Amino acid sequence: MNRIKEIRTRLSWLVVGLAVSLLIAKTISGFEDVLNQDLTLAAFIPLVVYMSDAVGTQMEAIIIRELNVRKKKFNFIRFLRRQASIVLPVSLIIGVLSGISLELWRHDSHLSLTIGLSLTAGILTSLITGALMPYLFWRLHKDPAEASGPIATVTQDFLSIVTFFLIAKVFI
Repeated sequence: MNRIKEIRTRLSWLVVGLAVSLLIAKTISGFEDVLNQDLTLAAFIPLVVYMSDAVGTQMEAIIIRELNVRKKKFNFIRFLRRQASIVLPVSLIIGVLSGISLELWRHDSHLSLTIGLSLTAGILTSLITGALMPYLFWRLHKDPAEASGPIATVTQDFLSIVTFFLIAKVFI
């Protein structure tokens, strides 16, 4: 593939990510009332987004490897079940560890519960975005390594932020 075509291909997915990132910023501004109640929440946005993206990135790498090895014999439902049996305990452990850590640090049970639940939910949703995006691009005969990263990341960011603020709205 020549450089111009490769730049165009990569850039197209990143421009979609840029557009959705602007939508995420608009979405966050829609939760100003929650942020006004507890501005400390803003400090935890990177944590919630990072942890969900990190698990999503792991999921993308694992499924792309499996798609490459198994090719036609790949069973998405079996793959998803296996990964769910791993990601569910991981999400619960991270959620509990973060909740306990925050409670010891901040002595704020509402904040601890909000962050713990948000991390658990964000990590669980990253199972879907991290596995589904590469699989869909593979099924569409697009390179999942090029396309799924930016799209899965920005989709996961959106889901993590919305989940975080909806949970915060309940507990703060």
